[in-house]
This record gives sequence, C-alpha cells and structure tokens, in this order.
Amino acid sequence: MYAAVVYFSRTGNTKKLAEGIAAVAQAQLFDMAATLPSSIEDFDLLILGTPVEGASPSKEAMAFITNMNRVEGKKAMVFCTYRLFGNSRTNKALEKALKAKGYETILGVSKKVKPKQEPDFSEQVAEVKKQLEKLQKAK
Repeated sequence: MYAAVVYFSRTGNTKKLAEGIAAVAQAQLFDMAATLPSSIEDFDLLILGTPVEGASPSKEAMAFITNMNRVEGKKAMVFCTYRLFGNSRTNKALEKALKAKGYETILGVSKKVKPKQEPDFSEQVAEVKKQLEKLQKAK
C-alpha cells in the first residue's frame, strides 16, 4: 500500500505521532504547512493528522482537505492529539470532510497529551499497524 502521512502540528505532539505512524506504515511524511494537496493524489492511503483546537480540527487541516481534489476508491486514516477534549468530534469532522472528497476512513485514533510530559504514542501507532496488516491481508 502506497501511503502518505500528512499532518499539521503547532506544538510538536502531532508531528511526533505522525513520525511514528509514518515509520510503521513505511509511508512518506508531509508537513501540511509546506505541502500542496495535489502532492498526495497518487497515494492509495492517506493518513491525516491534526491537533484539536476548540474541540475541532485545526483550520489548517480543514483548509488542506477543502483544497484537495476529489478521488475514488481511496482509503484514509485520521488522527489527532488533544489536551482536554474534542478528539471524537475532531476525527468525525475529518472523516466527514474526507468522505466528501471520496475517501473511505477506516481508522481514527487520538492521544491525550499532558503539558510538560512526553507523550507515549505506542498504543496509537500499534492500532495503525494492526489496521495496515488487515489491509494487506485483504488484498
């Protein structure tokens, strides 16, 4: 599976999770702030991440999706990092926006991060790995 991990990160937490996911998925990593949506069109699997801001995805993530071209038959995974709440709402908003662009979201993961504490993303990375293995078996 030809995968791309695209993320937006303000504090570095979402970037760290994106890096872990990209490593396990053997995927190319893209910083949303420096990537054109057209750069990811050739990938079979889009893994997209954002921090939660105001119980919603970042404005940057939603703008990126808005500027993506419509596709057919492609899959997506979404992820977010958050401090208080809004992770479920954020992933649902990402899923809805990606569905409008033709993506089928097959997994959503999130991680609550605490201030001044290094987050452990191993559980989220393991969930992504498990889903990737299911995709490979289904081929």
